[in-house]
Amino acid sequence: MNMSPENRTIQNPLNFFRTIAISAVIILLWVIVYVVQAGQAGTPGSQAWGFISIIALLATIISPLAYGWYSQDPAGALIIGALPFLLVVGVPRIISGSSQHDLIYPVVYFLSLSMAGGLGGYFAAKRTTGYLVIALILAGVLIGIFLSGIR
Repeated sequence: MNMSPENRTIQNPLNFFRTIAISAVIILLWVIVYVVQAGQAGTPGSQAWGFISIIALLATIISPLAYGWYSQDPAGALIIGALPFLLVVGVPRIISGSSQHDLIYPVVYFLSLSMAGGLGGYFAAKRTTGYLVIALILAGVLIGIFLSGIR
């Protein structure tokens, strides 16, 4: 009996816990970025949070692709790609928006990041050359969207 990756995820709770654990590690990296950044607010010169944020960003981009490729679990890869940006980076900024105009840009920005990351992981889980190319293009789009949001 040949089961599709979606059916394997439903029947194997280990994949679900692995997905949540990887997402939690990425979320923890972003929380560390924010804590270190808040602790160094107003400190002149180079800041350690820049290095930590690069690690968090790379983990956020690479994790859904790597997880999808190795596990062939498209649902899990989609969650790993979308959840961290949405929960840790997007929700606090969306909540802190002071007007409706201030709310539109963060919603579009973070939904775009989450979609690019999640779909990148989803396509990587398909494990064919064509889908891998699409996943890598989406990773590049994710980097481009992220960099476009830096003000």
